[in-house]
Amino acid sequence: MRRHGFVLLLLAVALAAGGGVAVAGSHQRTATSGTVWAVERFDGGLNTLAAFNAADGAVLGVVPVGRRPIGVVAPPGTGKVYTADERSDQLTVIEKSAFTQERPRPKAIQVGGFPHHLVSSPDGKRLYVAEYNTHMIGVVDTEIDARVDGFYASGNPQAKTHAVWVTEDGKTLYAANEGATTTSWGTVSKIDTSTGQRLWEVPLGLRPSEVLVTPNGKTLYATVRNENLVRIWDVSGGRPELVRDVRIGTQPDTMRLTPDGKTLVVGLRGMPQLALMNTQTLAVRHVTFDGYGISGHQWLSDDGKYTFIALEAAVTTQPGAIAVVDNDTAARVDLWRYPGGPWPHGVYYERQVLR
Repeated sequence: MRRHGFVLLLLAVALAAGGGVAVAGSHQRTATSGTVWAVERFDGGLNTLAAFNAADGAVLGVVPVGRRPIGVVAPPGTGKVYTADERSDQLTVIEKSAFTQERPRPKAIQVGGFPHHLVSSPDGKRLYVAEYNTHMIGVVDTEIDARVDGFYASGNPQAKTHAVWVTEDGKTLYAANEGATTTSWGTVSKIDTSTGQRLWEVPLGLRPSEVLVTPNGKTLYATVRNENLVRIWDVSGGRPELVRDVRIGTQPDTMRLTPDGKTLVVGLRGMPQLALMNTQTLAVRHVTFDGYGISGHQWLSDDGKYTFIALEAAVTTQPGAIAVVDNDTAARVDLWRYPGGPWPHGVYYERQVLR
């Protein structure tokens, strides 16, 4: 993988601004391959998208994106990577084939206020973006790279849609909607992707953060940040039914479910920590990352063995990192320093190796 002058220039700028950046060197190899994409969101510097080799943490390239990127996704079949740039009210689009060129030409897609968490449809043809300063989900066509529709995720015009989840058949969205303030109740809603119709919306809790639905469509997990809970619902019928709550840790946010369905991985935004919840027993194990400020988003390797999680630095003159966790042993097996910024946040893994 080539590293051209443009990437080196970015690193030099980061070094000058941040007092030193450690990039990946000799690391423990993981039993996986692919690419880990991550975005860095610190307002006081140049915001970037970085690519890492999932096997050993080697930095494959770094490019600038819009202001305060929160999420990142590489939709299948598109050959592109998209970042949700919250402060720029845009998605940045970068062709993978141009990622390591000296002067890649990113494209910007204007979307609604504060694009936040985003997901790709299973076929890669649509992106669904939680527009956090609104109660809407933006719909982006990845062929023409334009916002082509918007769905009302909540019937409350003062709600703030924080995250969205798409089912494996691509037919249904679920959205987590905060209330008007962080101390008011929010909701979870179900939306038909073919029509944009909201099929139901129910109260969820104080500051809902993210939702995830099992592949069989029967169980919904929701993180409720201001209650420190994972709330479990049965969504197999016409209306959702609350099953139970699990106290998971401080300010739970993003979630991923291992392919065998046995472990729910939850990022805890109030501290540098993640939780591993056994979905059968509901027992919770925690992994703590000493020396960092808070954790960001996370993604799993395809086999579910590893979690790749962003760690924001406690001091902004130091670089953030991507930690690699073995989900079976709850052990940190590697740590990759982010090349050029203190607050990496959004993370996405794909099995394709960037070349």
